[in-house]
Amino acid sequence: MEGFDLVPGERTGRVLDIAAPDSVKAFGGFEVLCHLAARISVEESLTDPRAVTEVNVVGTVQMLEAARRNDARLIFVSSAAVYGPPTHLPISEDDPCNPTSPYGLTKVIGEQYVALYRDLYGLAAVTVRPFNVYSERTKTNDPYAGVIRRFVENARAGRPIEIHGDGGQTRDFVHVSDVVQLIGLLLEGKAKDKVFNCGTGKATRILDLAETVRRRLNPAVRIVHGASRPGDIRQSWASIERAERVGYRPAVTLDAWLSSLASS
Repeated sequence: MEGFDLVPGERTGRVLDIAAPDSVKAFGGFEVLCHLAARISVEESLTDPRAVTEVNVVGTVQMLEAARRNDARLIFVSSAAVYGPPTHLPISEDDPCNPTSPYGLTKVIGEQYVALYRDLYGLAAVTVRPFNVYSERTKTNDPYAGVIRRFVENARAGRPIEIHGDGGQTRDFVHVSDVVQLIGLLLEGKAKDKVFNCGTGKATRILDLAETVRRRLNPAVRIVHGASRPGDIRQSWASIERAERVGYRPAVTLDAWLSSLASS
C-alpha cells in the first residue's frame, strides 16, 4: 500500500504489506483512514484464494486495528461483487449478499469485520460498494470495467470488437472521479447510513457500449460475438438513492467520456 498527499504529485507515504503483523505500527497520528488496498482480481481469487484472503481479510482487520488504536474514522471500500446474482433490480444496499467468487466473499467478510468493530469498539466506519469503476488508467484484465479499455484499444487498432455472448448483459459503469466524490462526502462524517452503493444508477448494455465505442472511435470496425462467460451475471446496476441523500451526484457519463477520448 502506498500513502499520498492530497497535493497531486507529492508522494508522502511508503509501500507496505497490510497483512504483515507489524503493519499497524506504520500508522499513527491520523483522523481518518480510507482503506482501498486489496487484491481485486476475481480470476486470481479462483486460482489462489489463500493469497486473496490474506490481503483482503487479514489486511482489513489490520486496518481496522490501526483505526481503532488511533481513535480514527474508517472508510472501507468494498465491491458490488458482494451481491452476486441480484434478487431484483436496481440492486440496493439491503439486498442479500451471495458472492460467487472468493474475491467477493473476502469483501463480504471485510464488511462483517467493519460492522463488528462498530459494535464492539464503537469505531466510526462506513462501507462503499463501487460497481464497475473505469478511468483512463483502467486495466484490461478487469472483466467489466476493463471491457471498456479492450473495446477502445481494438477500435483504435482497427481490430474487431469482441463481445462475450449476445451483449445483452448490463453493468453500471461509474467513473473513478465519481467514486472519489462519494468518498469525499463520506469523509465529512455526517452520514447516518453505514453502507453505500457507488454507481450511476443506470444500466448500460454491453452491446450498446460496443456500438458507442465503434461510432465514436472507428465506424469501420466490426462487432463480433464470442462464447459467453461461464457463470456470468446477466443484469446488474445500482440503486444510488442512499448515496444521493448525502449529496452524491454522478458527474461523468460514459458517452461523454468516450467522446473526450475520440477527440483527444
